[in-house]
Amino acid sequence: MMNSEMSSSMHSGRPESDFSIECFQNYTAPEVFVQGLAGLVNQTDVEVMIRAQKQMLQRFEKTNEMLLNCNALSASRLKIATDDFKKHTKLLHDMKKDLDYIFRKIRTIKTKIGNQYPGAFAEAEAKNKPISFDEEDEIDTATQAETLDEQKDHASGDGTLQDATPAKASSSSVKNDSSVVASGNDGENYLDSFENTATDRTAKFNLPKDAPGKYVQTIPVTKLKNFLENNTLSMFTDICVEKEHFIATLTKKTYGEDLLLILLKLMHELASVPLYETVKQLYAVLFDQQHFFSQLLKFFQQPEDGGKKKKQKSKVIRPTVSREEMMEALLDFLVDGKRQINPLHEHVLKFCDSLKQVLPENANSKLERLQLVMAEPVENYPANKISIYPAIKELKDDVGPWANLQHNLTQGCYRSVEHYLEVHLNLLKEDFLLPIRTGLEAYRKSIGNNSPSSWSCDVDQIRVHYPVKLLLPCTVSKHTAKEKLLLVDLDPAERGYGDVSKRYIRLGLHETKRFLIGSMVLFSSGPELNDLIVAVVSNRDDSELRNGYIYVELIRLEDRTTADVHTSDGVNVFNRPLLMIESDVFFEPYHQTFNALARLRQDNFPLKTYIVDLQQPKNELPNYGSLDKLPHVFRYNGVEFDLKTPNNWPAKELASAARMNESQFNAFRTALTNKFALIQGPPGTGKTFIGLRIVETLLANTQQQILLICRTNHALDQFLCGVLQYTKSVVRLGGQSKNPILDAYTVNSLLQEAVPHKRVRTCHYKATQEYLRLAERFDALQRREEMVSDGISQAMVQCMQELVDALRRIHELSQLSTMYLVKDVRVVAMTTTYAARNRTLLELLRTPIVVIEEAAEVLEAHIVSSLTQHTAQCILIGDHKQLRPTTSTYVLSSRYHMDLSLFERMINNRFRVDTLTVQHRMRPEMADLLRPTIYTVLTDDESVHAYGDVVGMGRNMFFVSHTITEDGSERSVNGGDEKSKTNIFECRYLIGLCKYLLAHEAYTQKDIVILTAYNGQLQKLQSEKQADPALRGVRVAVIDNYQGEESRIVLLSLVRSGKTSDTTIGFLAHENRICVALSRAREGLYIIGNMTLLARCSKTWASVDCTLRKQGAIGDSLPLRCVSHGQTVQVNDLEDFAILTTATEKRQCICSILKK
Repeated sequence: MMNSEMSSSMHSGRPESDFSIECFQNYTAPEVFVQGLAGLVNQTDVEVMIRAQKQMLQRFEKTNEMLLNCNALSASRLKIATDDFKKHTKLLHDMKKDLDYIFRKIRTIKTKIGNQYPGAFAEAEAKNKPISFDEEDEIDTATQAETLDEQKDHASGDGTLQDATPAKASSSSVKNDSSVVASGNDGENYLDSFENTATDRTAKFNLPKDAPGKYVQTIPVTKLKNFLENNTLSMFTDICVEKEHFIATLTKKTYGEDLLLILLKLMHELASVPLYETVKQLYAVLFDQQHFFSQLLKFFQQPEDGGKKKKQKSKVIRPTVSREEMMEALLDFLVDGKRQINPLHEHVLKFCDSLKQVLPENANSKLERLQLVMAEPVENYPANKISIYPAIKELKDDVGPWANLQHNLTQGCYRSVEHYLEVHLNLLKEDFLLPIRTGLEAYRKSIGNNSPSSWSCDVDQIRVHYPVKLLLPCTVSKHTAKEKLLLVDLDPAERGYGDVSKRYIRLGLHETKRFLIGSMVLFSSGPELNDLIVAVVSNRDDSELRNGYIYVELIRLEDRTTADVHTSDGVNVFNRPLLMIESDVFFEPYHQTFNALARLRQDNFPLKTYIVDLQQPKNELPNYGSLDKLPHVFRYNGVEFDLKTPNNWPAKELASAARMNESQFNAFRTALTNKFALIQGPPGTGKTFIGLRIVETLLANTQQQILLICRTNHALDQFLCGVLQYTKSVVRLGGQSKNPILDAYTVNSLLQEAVPHKRVRTCHYKATQEYLRLAERFDALQRREEMVSDGISQAMVQCMQELVDALRRIHELSQLSTMYLVKDVRVVAMTTTYAARNRTLLELLRTPIVVIEEAAEVLEAHIVSSLTQHTAQCILIGDHKQLRPTTSTYVLSSRYHMDLSLFERMINNRFRVDTLTVQHRMRPEMADLLRPTIYTVLTDDESVHAYGDVVGMGRNMFFVSHTITEDGSERSVNGGDEKSKTNIFECRYLIGLCKYLLAHEAYTQKDIVILTAYNGQLQKLQSEKQADPALRGVRVAVIDNYQGEESRIVLLSLVRSGKTSDTTIGFLAHENRICVALSRAREGLYIIGNMTLLARCSKTWASVDCTLRKQGAIGDSLPLRCVSHGQTVQVNDLEDFAILTTATEKRQCICSILKK
């Protein structure tokens, strides 16, 4: 438009200046400028540019699409390559393990050949250059490659623990030099550590040595914050992997505010990890840093604004730590530290006192918490004043229980957790120590003032060996260094042919269970026990034992000087022959259970409301999850039932679906709807059956892990085989399983399938390295002390304690590794002993559901040590009318009620218990022996009425009463050393009866079991059985070991048959043992004993006698029935069985055989 106006003005003849002014009068200057530029642009060029840009955009989009496709293809190829790489890496690891195994075998073979044929081996080595093999590594090379820190630490050395070369000595040098003691079958030599002070006898592990004054880098604050963001266990493993650097961080000279806060929070989180020894070590390091608390105090003493002016030029505003946040973290840290370090250091108490001055006046809650930290340690707390390890005074006390020993409560609740722990910890300790104290008193009387040559002897409860010596191994195996640190030479001067120990042969150690790992042994200079060394057997190798060697771990040293003035100088360990005392009582279960109980407190005691306070809320559902989040409607075989309304369950449909009778259904309902449930099952009523139904239902309706615990390995295996019907996600912990079906469900089988946790494995390796360094230090201290005095220094005592603590840390890390293997398994099974030994594992797993079978046979302390604060549901299944828990001392059972189980105590205090009332095992006439004397309500299932008669017998149950006197007490020959009772007449009688029953070919050897009440009689029966090939498959057992089992035919020997004036029959009078003995048979029960004596000494046996006479099932001769004619003959003499057995084998009639 403007162009046209300009054109028209020009044609009109107006001047140009007038035209310009008139043309732009209606436009602003910017508009005029834009219009001018637009007139200069060619529209065609603009369109070309637009088309070019569209083409470029299309090409960019295609290129982007191609790149996306390329990235996707690369990602898939990378995944395939990664999987292949993992497979190849695993293959290489497996190949390395196989090669390592082959090389170890080759070295072992070379060592054995060198020991057996030294001359020929030396000649062969001289002719052929030996192949050089690398020594084993404490940790495999794969782990070293994975851990950068380990590579750095090993850069200065070879990074391996090389076995020392066995010292060589000629035969003449062995005779002349008493310092060379022996050479074992595996090539390890042992040197008398106090007769040879040469420098080459020190126990060297060839550990990588750090350069003097090496700087250890601290961990940055940002990395510590990353640790804090992880879950607790991941944080713990991260810290353990970098433990050296973390300790360097704890011991810094200066701490920033951020670092102070992060360290406090980290330590508070660590306190919740049940790996107590490692956590305690870290707390001890930080509590030793006085400047740490000084800088904390300065933080709280400065003004709230920080007391510093911010720089004007700085544009970065750094966040300051809140005083409130720091105070909360500090109080949490101090409370946790009070539990770890008790008593607190003086500088910590001073810090707390100064901190009180800076607290606001209205901070009452904070002040109360601080006052608790500053309070004096409770010296009377059971865990602080009771130790399971004996002291000299405790072993020299009068014979009998400790005067202040408290009874186990049979009625009523405990005053507090402290009261509960004091009672049970003291009972555990006394049950172990009383037999030793009694045996020592008898030992001192037996030897009198005899010379040391007669000090070795066996008395009741203990065995004494003299002389023995403590040695240090010349070589230490890498993988067993922690178990083979100190050596006991059982025969310092008695070596037979081939270096075999004469004591080993004389005592028949290869046939006994003596010196088991975990057994306690005591050392002293003489019978007076003026000094004492407490040790625990740490390794029992058969070949070493044959040569007279066992390995021990020193626990405690004491003498009169230490007992009176608390010094450690004077205890002589290595420089003279020692007296060694071995107890009949196995220490390991007591030790582990004691330690597990000692860690319990008010805030972590499991199920305290029930066990300590004896309160039983009605219908308290398990709280392993909120029922608002978890399904509370369960299903079994299509039948639904609501946990919140147990009275509305479809009882008939559910019982029919699960094939349960009414009493089993009631127990089933109680177990599922209560936090703490008791189920009593008399013999044959289906305790295992109902336990399996409960586990099956929990597996199908919850996602929670279930912990199964039994007292014996046999019961655990039997229960676990039933669980395998419902799930294969099962692991059996412990190595005593004898059922081959469970071989595929052990930890070892999981290790073959799962990849071990790499960081935990690295932590374990570093802990082992730390232990070995302490071992070297202990050896150096011991050698240095030899040159100064004959005693053991305080430094050695402290180092020995550090060795014990290091071993505990290694054990805890092993349990952490096991936890990672089994944490996702649905059912974890173990014995009570394993549970007490691995308490840390239970706390790490946090398993909410615990089912304990045979609960009435287990000591209360063992059950409580198997539970944790995370236990949300506990189901106890047992029968307190059958065998009670076993104690080593009868007086603690009879007077102090130590044999009262938690199961029975709850029933005594009127806790609800569901009793199974229908038995499916015994013939009705056998069940009549138990009712109503033992069980007021016990009915028979229809199935027990369908049993056929026992072939060849006149009656299906019979008691042969006799008056032949027992043989008396004698020591067991095989497997034990306790005195026991025997009766050779009963032994031969039952062997003859067993052969007669088998001769009919109606029964196999597995259908018959021979039971007895005494170990002595057991071994007599076994000797007679082994002499006859026809009886090799017949099982012989003691009553106590046969609870929970059954057999078609049971032959029972009661043994006791004393004089007519006798008024006691020992434990045969116990109703619990009578119940078990009479309830093992299904079809046939034949008993032999002196009923006149039994009925006179026991009301229960008198009742059994009355029932037998009503049935006509007792007499002095046994009725047998002719299979051909059905006539009955009586057997009076032992010789009659041999005649009848021969006739039966020849298919002859026995009717006229016994006619005179």
